[in-house]
Amino acid sequence: MDQFASSNTMLALRLQQARLAKGYSLEDLAIATGLTIDEIAAAEEPGNNVPQHHVDRIDHALG
Repeated sequence: MDQFASSNTMLALRLQQARLAKGYSLEDLAIATGLTIDEIAAAEEPGNNVPQHHVDRIDHALG
């Protein structure tokens, strides 16, 4: 696994764990961020290359 794939996997897991720790469903986070459920699910799936502004919006809502 290359460094990009490894950091991408860690980011995906971090986002999912943070969402679950807050008790948010995908739908709850979609409402909070203005992103779609599919966009959030993609960010939480290892191996997907998602736009940084999506990650920023998720981080902000979970922060």
